[in-house]
Amino acid sequence: MISISFRFDDPSPAGDKELEKRVLEIFARRRIPLCVATIPFARAPGGEPLELSRQNASHLLDALQAGTIEIAQHGHSQLHRGTTARGVPSEFCGVSLAEQTRLIREGMAHMASFFQHQIKGFVPPWNTYDQLTMQALVEAGFEFVSAGPEVVKFDSLPVVPATCTLHNARRVAESALYFQSLAPLMVVVFHPDDFEEFKLPPLPGEPPPFIRTEALGDIAESVRNGTPLRNPNDVKLPYRVRALVPPILARSNGWMTVPGIMWGAFRTRYPLLLILAHIASSTPSTSSFLPFD
Repeated sequence: MISISFRFDDPSPAGDKELEKRVLEIFARRRIPLCVATIPFARAPGGEPLELSRQNASHLLDALQAGTIEIAQHGHSQLHRGTTARGVPSEFCGVSLAEQTRLIREGMAHMASFFQHQIKGFVPPWNTYDQLTMQALVEAGFEFVSAGPEVVKFDSLPVVPATCTLHNARRVAESALYFQSLAPLMVVVFHPDDFEEFKLPPLPGEPPPFIRTEALGDIAESVRNGTPLRNPNDVKLPYRVRALVPPILARSNGWMTVPGIMWGAFRTRYPLLLILAHIASSTPSTSSFLPFD
């Protein structure tokens, strides 16, 4: 079974309300769980500060109260305050623990007040954070973190990283079919500015029977309860084998990981050979048509 979790980043007090509403409606209509990573504070085009309020985020509040979305805190105000070692912008990397704690708790308090709901998940802007961020999140009481593929671990706080975007989700899902023994998990991240003219219309009806959608918070809860969550690419295998694995997370038991990767890689590399083998094994032998003496 393939699991897919969706994370919608960047709704904010200054966001495109109509586009956000349409996205929420699409997921609600299909009863697909959606984690909305929301920015607590923003700047208006004129530069004046904005905070989440009924005037600019009523659609998020209504959707949360209806139970169609979960809300995660997307940093503080998505301002460039630091930089990673690779030169990626960050709101938290390289910032002191005291300042990170202030930013995180200020955003947390405002969101809890506005939504009348304790926010459990944290998504750092630009998917960048460090050990001090994790320490501040643990002390603040967050229950999970979701960022990019690179995972920073601290204490027992579950980390559910993103694996792909809307642009490559279909290709990743098709590739993941070959790795079902790993119980593949795809975490699909998208943003409001990802939407232009759709090149392909969405497929009609419900998801296929071999795919299920899950809430990001539920995945984190299963991790806290002992369900393994690992990146198959971290397993010590030859690069040529690992290169055939799609960007997924694995939730299978440990003994299934290596065999599952090898079997899935073989199926992606030699699909025609497997089809011919299946046909050969299902074709009755000539002797079965001979009459009994």
